Amino acid sequence: MTERELRQAVKDAGVKLLENNLVQGTWGNISIRLDDKKMVVTPSAMDYIRMRPEDTVVVDIETLEYAGDIKPTSEKKIHAAIYRDRPEIGAVIHSHPLWSSAAAAARTDIPVLKEEHKKLIGGDTVRAGAYGLPGTKKLTKGAVEAMKGRNACFLSNHGIIACAETIEGAFEVCKAMEENSRAYIESIVAKELGKESVTVDDIFEVFYKRMGK
Repeated sequence: MTERELRQAVKDAGVKLLENNLVQGTWGNISIRLDDKKMVVTPSAMDYIRMRPEDTVVVDIETLEYAGDIKPTSEKKIHAAIYRDRPEIGAVIHSHPLWSSAAAAARTDIPVLKEEHKKLIGGDTVRAGAYGLPGTKKLTKGAVEAMKGRNACFLSNHGIIACAETIEGAFEVCKAMEENSRAYIESIVAKELGKESVTVDDIFEVFYKRMGK
């Protein structure tokens, strides 16, 4: 694909995340590997609908340098680190889906329940990377470590990272993470309440009980 096509693909991926309720507002960020040395990333704090392909930013994977006045995502360090560590990876999505963000707040690994999700995520568990503030080396290091042998991980108290050889593949991994996180949370609540299935109200009931409300 040409650079122009990759820029359009980043834009389209952002819109697709919004349409599938896998991101909120301007949160999250997306990148696609341009070549061995560069990646195309989303700009900082720009709405995916309003964003134009030319608003995406080409960033050096090694130095994080970029040209022009448009500032790239503050999480470019994580994207670049994954590309450096995983040469087979061609696209990375960092997002904050509802159920995955709730699971990430637990700051712990969780099991992957379905075989189809295990294949996409790359293992029997979703690991939680060590907590770090946005844009910090600690957050980046934790993410890279948690991604070893996986296509996704939680960023503790934050959200998720999903990656694949293609942006389409990364989207499917992101979707699998959200579906698995919801299924896991619902299974925990169902077990506590002694039910086969649960509603959102049931989840709040358990939450408030544990919070002592």
